Amino acid sequence: MEVRVFATLRPIVGGPSVQLNAGPGDSVRALLDELIATWPAMKRELFDAQGQLHNNIHVFIDGRDVRYLDGLDMPIPADAQIRIFPPVGGGTFAKPPKASKSGPQVHDYYGVPDWLMVEYLQDLGARETSPFVLEADDWRAVVRKAAPKGIGSLKVGGSTVTFTGDPTALDAMFEHLHVKTLRGGG
Repeated sequence: MEVRVFATLRPIVGGPSVQLNAGPGDSVRALLDELIATWPAMKRELFDAQGQLHNNIHVFIDGRDVRYLDGLDMPIPADAQIRIFPPVGGGTFAKPPKASKSGPQVHDYYGVPDWLMVEYLQDLGARETSPFVLEADDWRAVVRKAAPKGIGSLKVGGSTVTFTGDPTALDAMFEHLHVKTLRGGG
């Protein structure tokens, strides 16, 4: 069965679609399990630590999100079109922020929920010392939900992060975090 993937999932599987053995009559969960067995990096993209599908991952069968059908345990219908969409941010590739010589740096990351920001910062070497407080050797980050931002009639949430630490270490970290937070690219 062909499964189409989008945005940040494409580099993991090597293209816009994959062929899987799971198909009509199998559950959506079985299909996702096969996807993860073939590309283990997909597990972190699709599921949280408790094994639940991330809230902002959308698995569509024939254009309808499985959450509004029968969930992951529903059988895949014959001739189904399956599409998987990760969270997508975007915009232009602006330069990452630069740390000032002293004082905290506060940055908003719209389209990046607080739980995902924690994962990004852990990927960059920080450890969570208490909920939403992360520390690396030369910097510290406190993550909280950002106030929703209005874009026309759309409201977009995200994270607000307060960074402190060595400006040189922060600048190096910002270079990597900036790429992670774009989330819409390849």
